[in-house]
Amino acid sequence: MSTANKFTVLIVRFHRPLNLLARRLTVSTLQAGAGPAGLVLALLLLRSGISVRIIDKEQTHRVGSRGAGVQSRTLELYAQLGLYDKIIACGGDIPNIALYKPGKENTTPMKEFRLTPLVDATPSMPYPNTMNIPQDAHEAVLREALAALGCTVELGVELASFEQQPDFVRVTLKRAGGDDETAEVAWLVGADGAHSVVRKGLGLSFLGETHEEQEMFLGDIEIEGVTPGLWHMWADPRQTIVLRGTTPTSNVYTFACLPGASGPLSGPFTRDEFVKIFYDITQRTDISFGSALWLSHYRANIRMVDEMRVGRVFVVGDAAHCHSPAGGQGLNSSVQDSANLAWKLALVIKNLAPDSLLDTYAEERLRVIAQMLKLTTLLHNTTHKMRQQPNSDAAESATAGGRRKHAELSMLGVNYCGSSIIAENDDADKGLAPAYTASLTDIGALPGYRAPEAPGLAGEGEKETSLFAVFDLSKHTILLFGDALVSADALGELRLPAGTTKVVHILPTGVALEKVGRADVVLQDTRGHAYATYGIAEGETALVVVRPDGVVGAVEGGSVKEAVAGVGKYFSKILGSEMSL
Repeated sequence: MSTANKFTVLIVRFHRPLNLLARRLTVSTLQAGAGPAGLVLALLLLRSGISVRIIDKEQTHRVGSRGAGVQSRTLELYAQLGLYDKIIACGGDIPNIALYKPGKENTTPMKEFRLTPLVDATPSMPYPNTMNIPQDAHEAVLREALAALGCTVELGVELASFEQQPDFVRVTLKRAGGDDETAEVAWLVGADGAHSVVRKGLGLSFLGETHEEQEMFLGDIEIEGVTPGLWHMWADPRQTIVLRGTTPTSNVYTFACLPGASGPLSGPFTRDEFVKIFYDITQRTDISFGSALWLSHYRANIRMVDEMRVGRVFVVGDAAHCHSPAGGQGLNSSVQDSANLAWKLALVIKNLAPDSLLDTYAEERLRVIAQMLKLTTLLHNTTHKMRQQPNSDAAESATAGGRRKHAELSMLGVNYCGSSIIAENDDADKGLAPAYTASLTDIGALPGYRAPEAPGLAGEGEKETSLFAVFDLSKHTILLFGDALVSADALGELRLPAGTTKVVHILPTGVALEKVGRADVVLQDTRGHAYATYGIAEGETALVVVRPDGVVGAVEGGSVKEAVAGVGKYFSKILGSEMSL
């Protein structure tokens, strides 16, 4: 095998059903997928020092807003990647929806309403609201970050087949207009969409349903004659059209059209067909249309796998689960798949953790996906009921579920409680389904839940920072609360492998900064947010272990010895060897 063909991870992505050519890909470790899930996985692996190769069968990067809703939990991950400002600069907040009665004379909306309420930011929850970010712009930011790490997406390269061996995966690639390539890769990750070649090659089930009766047309199109800064909606008992601005100032809108009685298409869905349907439903001929950027004929496909790993091959994102557009969960769930898998795969590749750690990827993610599919399907079905009662009250009723479910949709309450590698305490929610606690930000850090943000941290002579800036996406972060400086030295007695942890000592307000012991970073909680948010009382010593994916793995209190022993038990689960004092 040529070393030129050796990679640690290969990510594969495809945009359309594979119905033309057999495709082959061979590498030493292959990561498949160039959508947000694949790009985020590649970023996280590269930051951990893992080599990555990404292929995409398309000749060019696709255009269009598509999955535009970026939820709070995903925004937090981007903040920790240092990409938040660039991502949000591509879009904006979700605006009000203007609801119109069909008719050429009805140029003034009957009512304006919101899909979800705007939530005020707090120190522990700085990005509480969903953002509207066109997916093509979103992906471009991620590709730019990858390029800065020396990795680019290989376009026009397709996966044809793969065969697992005990120590590698033999893959075959087909290049557009070129020769096939074969290689042996250590790991293969399929982020190749609903028609996933990787999933089919593994023989995984993809149980669920396709709503054949709920036909929908989607696309991006240039529009003149509608009020900017709003989304626009028309509905009657048979038909519905929604226009969603791609950005606050752009004249490009994403449309979602439920054509109702307009009848089946005689051929491919075209721009002219959409314009005809739009005028038939709205009668608003004062609105004009330019070019269409992309068009799609869609039926909701709601499915999930029963396993996400077989040997050295994984599936992430749409390859593992398909959601309806309702609730904006598909893209975000896919990104969270990657965040969960990346750090585990990196530890195994580095021979710092046993292969069994990779089984916890499916253990933790499958129950989350099952719950999210249940939620988004409920919202999808509620939305379709609007077609039977298309008045302002019904429109608000149809979105009320979105308001009530805002907490779940934000993903801030998604948890991994019950996981075999979470060190739960007596206060943790041990239910098997993800739950959201409305007062989550007030009850401290809980094992299995996201680690909250806390601004107002300062080192000696340094500018103010925050926990999100301190967390390390390639290592576990151990937060040491209290002024018992000996705790950092006690952690050293665990002899955790080099490069696996970052110890951050957070001193309470009023305690002088002094870098001593084995802490990598010493900070003072100048505003008290960290101690308050994490539920640490004055004079108390506590250790909080935050996983690289931003999830609390363990919270240990009591004496210094007891707390350190608890941390040792947690790492014994992760690293597969006994860590004890």
